[in-house]
Amino acid sequence: MTSAGHSESTPSQAGKHTPPRRSGTRRGEESGEQGYSAEVAWQVGEATVALGERLRDPSVPHNVPEIEKVMRGFSLTVEGMSAGVGGVTEWLRAAGHVGPLSGHASVMAERLSHIGKELTRLAEAIEQAQQQQAS
Repeated sequence: MTSAGHSESTPSQAGKHTPPRRSGTRRGEESGEQGYSAEVAWQVGEATVALGERLRDPSVPHNVPEIEKVMRGFSLTVEGMSAGVGGVTEWLRAAGHVGPLSGHASVMAERLSHIGKELTRLAEAIEQAQQQQAS
């Protein structure tokens, strides 16, 4: 690791908004279940980055119902992340990583849960504003 916290082999991402592309064969069928969680997490991350870029592009038209659904999707994603990080926390503890590492994972799970709930509240506020505008 370098002092910046990145591996010497990690490609520079300065100024980029997408995760580095992996090379080589895809996991899954070749290795059965091993690597499945990492592969799915990577795909979710890539999809989220692509969606974020699309939402930031002012030339892409959106409407209020679509934005409400996006917020609900983000909420669902973050709640899933919270549950997953909670599971990772338990795995870390069972593997003997008690202390700062599992403690940090636990705090992150709680924060993600809070963010998911706030995203749901935002979606509900968008829905209410849409209903008030329609009446």
